[in-house]
Amino acid sequence: MKILENTIKELIKDGIKNPEDLAFFKRKTAKKYALPMFSNSELLKAYHNLAKLKKIRTDKNLENLLKIRKIRSLSGIVIVSVLTKPYPCPGNCLYCPTQKSLPKSYIDGEPAVMRAIVNKFDPYLQVKMRIKALENIGHSADKVDLRIIGGTWSFYPKKYQSWFIKRCFEACNQKKSKSLEDAKNVNEGTKYRLV
Repeated sequence: MKILENTIKELIKDGIKNPEDLAFFKRKTAKKYALPMFSNSELLKAYHNLAKLKKIRTDKNLENLLKIRKIRSLSGIVIVSVLTKPYPCPGNCLYCPTQKSLPKSYIDGEPAVMRAIVNKFDPYLQVKMRIKALENIGHSADKVDLRIIGGTWSFYPKKYQSWFIKRCFEACNQKKSKSLEDAKNVNEGTKYRLV
């Protein structure tokens, strides 16, 4: 961790301004310490930690350089996909993949599907995990475009639909709500807003 912290301080001191200089700096640092090259997410995590502890001044240029897949939040909105639990679908579409223990039309190996499996299809945990992952790679998640995927939504029981959406709001609100309507109202003034 100390090497990472020193690397961040050197990055700021050297005033790295572009991706080419950053790549050169990372190679030079790896050689200097005889370590594998640090990933941008490792550097970004160390940077945020140092900034939080007020050991360094924030440097927006460096944050932007270390951000992974900048296009994900270029519009100011991040997409969070949440997968519903497996539920019978009335369709028998030939092209629709079917895999045991997953909603119809989804297969394991897809990032959102893997996140759902790890979290046992709990929408609250899926949203929290995705927001944390986005922030760890440098994206602001204050505006979230929620995508509910998995199965045929209109065939899920209404009670499940309401519970599912409410749990997504609660994950963004970081608190429990009495009802879906209450969760929507609370979300208007929270850090992570569903847009």
